[in-house]
Amino acid sequence: MNTTPHWEVPKRLYVLIVIFLLFLVSFWSFRMYEIYNTATGGYPREISIEGKGKAYAIPDVAKISLGVTTDGATSEVTVLDNTKKINAIMAELENFKIDKKDIQTTNYYLNPKYDYTPDKGNFQNGYTLSQNIEIKVRDFTKIGDIIAKTTKVGANMVGGINFTVDDTDKAKAEARVQAIAKARENAKSIADAAGLKLGKVLSYYEYVDAGYPDYGKGGGMMASSADVGGPMPVSPTIEPGQQEVSITVNLSYRIY
Repeated sequence: MNTTPHWEVPKRLYVLIVIFLLFLVSFWSFRMYEIYNTATGGYPREISIEGKGKAYAIPDVAKISLGVTTDGATSEVTVLDNTKKINAIMAELENFKIDKKDIQTTNYYLNPKYDYTPDKGNFQNGYTLSQNIEIKVRDFTKIGDIIAKTTKVGANMVGGINFTVDDTDKAKAEARVQAIAKARENAKSIADAAGLKLGKVLSYYEYVDAGYPDYGKGGGMMASSADVGGPMPVSPTIEPGQQEVSITVNLSYRIY
């Protein structure tokens, strides 16, 4: 009779041991690959390339700043005189069918006015009230007449005219397509010159340049207080020009 002990490994334990050994082999194989890449500089490489695209949009809104500066002996007289002028301006804007939502008061300042003489030195000599409104005009054919008629009834300050585009999405889309195409072209040119191969795009980033509007001909005008109530000023010629929309994109490529 054979009395030698016989050890049998349970099947479940055997399977666990095999799985553990496979895990160790896989883990150390991966670690050796990482160590090799570190030693040989074999990390995945990438390149970032910029491209810029431009498109143009025609402005559809004009913002005009109108103002009234009024001097008076007392605050009450100054405010009353200024209010009459502003109301006259508002009436003219209503005649031009300017919506009230497109008219905004931007400042209203009432301050003492000071003068100086050698005898009296500095002394208060009445009050000055300054009031400004900003209006949005969507029919550009009215701009010249609005400026001329509002200065006739009381506006003695006319600021610059700013043209804006309400919806720039179409121009942005055109500029984006152009920018991406240029970035791809630049990336391919660099890769070919360096003997590299472009892989997939790893990241994408873009930013929109504000751009500077081309105002064309014409512009703002400045009326003095002596013009108020005088002959009708000549309507200035106003051209909206076009607004540049510029987008710069950055593409990061995997290279081999």
